[in-house]
Amino acid sequence: MNNIEQQKKSFNIKILLEIAIVFLTILSIKYLADYFNLIGAGSIAIWCGIIVSTVLMKQKKLKWKEFGFQFPIGIKNWLINILIAIGIVTLVFSIMGFIVKPTLESFGLTNPADVADRFAFFMGKPLVFIVYLITVVWFGAALGEELLFRGYLLNRLIDFTGNNKLGIIIALIIHTIIFGMLHIYQGLAGVIATGCIALIFGSVYFIIKRKLFPIIIAHGIINSLSLIGLYLNDGVIS
Repeated sequence: MNNIEQQKKSFNIKILLEIAIVFLTILSIKYLADYFNLIGAGSIAIWCGIIVSTVLMKQKKLKWKEFGFQFPIGIKNWLINILIAIGIVTLVFSIMGFIVKPTLESFGLTNPADVADRFAFFMGKPLVFIVYLITVVWFGAALGEELLFRGYLLNRLIDFTGNNKLGIIIALIIHTIIFGMLHIYQGLAGVIATGCIALIFGSVYFIIKRKLFPIIIAHGIINSLSLIGLYLNDGVIS
């Protein structure tokens, strides 16, 4: 094995170790947060993962801006980002509603009956519900998950698989599986559904030249609409 091959192997091992450290942190914090019945346990774990990944990025002099996280500047750019986000929302709801959900149901795959129980604490409490939307849905899930999964994870996986068409496809698939498996509490149907959403978000991320902000907005809108529907339906998943 020549020096170039050794350096590449060493580089790949470091990438895998970094990813492992980040996700072991997430799983450990999630376990502890669940043990103490903390609200927004997943979001707490995600942000701990973001802190660890930020430290690892700084060692390589990387910034989140390089992964596509940058606030729009000017009204025109804001409007463009919002329009792209609306397009993403429409795409996700169309694919999930007309393709994924019917396919899962045809195989008898549905979410466990107790999935909605984790949201029972804010039912009939509009103020608690609004606070949850802002802190957990938008800050925790929309911002946190996009930074970590589409920003950090996808780009680090591409460093491992190669920044070419095949490498991007492989990275997309791996990140889709990881994202889906982290939602295993939703049953097999939930794992597949969230995996499909991750695949859509990840694909769009590359289509729009690795810009995170429109996907963050879209993620927040999708989760908000889903939870608002759940809230207005008294906690019953329709």
